[in-house]
Amino acid sequence: MQRPSRAVLITGISSLSGLSSGTGRALALRLHRAGWPVYAGGRSLEGLKDLEQEGITTLRVDVTDEKSMVEAVDRITAEHGAVGVLINNAAYSLNGTIEQTPMDSVRQQFETNVFGLSRMTQLVLPGMRAQGAGRIVIMSSIFGLFATPGRGYYEATKHALEAIGDSLRLEVHRFGIKVVVIEPSPILGAFVPTTVGDLGLAPSTDEEDPYGDFWERFVVWHGAYREVEHPKGRGRMSLRADHVAAVIEKAISVRNPRIRYRIGIPVRLLRPQRVIFGERAWEKFVRTFFPTP
Repeated sequence: MQRPSRAVLITGISSLSGLSSGTGRALALRLHRAGWPVYAGGRSLEGLKDLEQEGITTLRVDVTDEKSMVEAVDRITAEHGAVGVLINNAAYSLNGTIEQTPMDSVRQQFETNVFGLSRMTQLVLPGMRAQGAGRIVIMSSIFGLFATPGRGYYEATKHALEAIGDSLRLEVHRFGIKVVVIEPSPILGAFVPTTVGDLGLAPSTDEEDPYGDFWERFVVWHGAYREVEHPKGRGRMSLRADHVAAVIEKAISVRNPRIRYRIGIPVRLLRPQRVIFGERAWEKFVRTFFPTP
């Protein structure tokens, strides 16, 4: 019997830009150097040239573009028989209050973070079922477990991925396909706004924006947490992308992976803290810890 495919498809690899190059890029390099056949997918091939120079196969994959997804899966299937491992990494963070965020922006957020992931998963499953093996990794977040002001729609997509991962795992278990959810604590450089203008918010039509002062604090807090030393030392709790990549490599390599990999101290403490605190005390903690209007 032919051995199952080990070909790895990683979506959502961004252009090289220091810390913000992200987990997908770190993972592609790590797996390639470990001998995995890696296909690095991103919206721009130009932004993936450094990976191509490393010997990694790069593909234009836009999870909001059906044609690009089909072509990627077809190519890997032709070369390896099936996609052996799918790393659903494509996502972006939509900033905005529930009141002010335009619904077109909300739809686009779900189109990328949820619907694109779902469709890519649908495309690789027939090949995995045919070979009786496969692994699907879903990149969730600590913010798939609770919500904060100013990022509610982004965090809603991560909550949705938690449910999709659990349902999918139960549905495909009998076919030899394993589904893993990754829940990292905040990652250094990820989704970091440096100015209010970088938030991508629609201009307010109100003469006096009721959330204006909130966004100033939002930028300072998130930038300090993820890029520089936090005023209260909390920046040390953030993760580096290569740390997350190492855990994902383990999740796709071991015979029986965990259902969830919670990476970093904050996400490991979250569930027991919330149970111990109770809902009202937990919300008070969130209001105290995060910038709030």
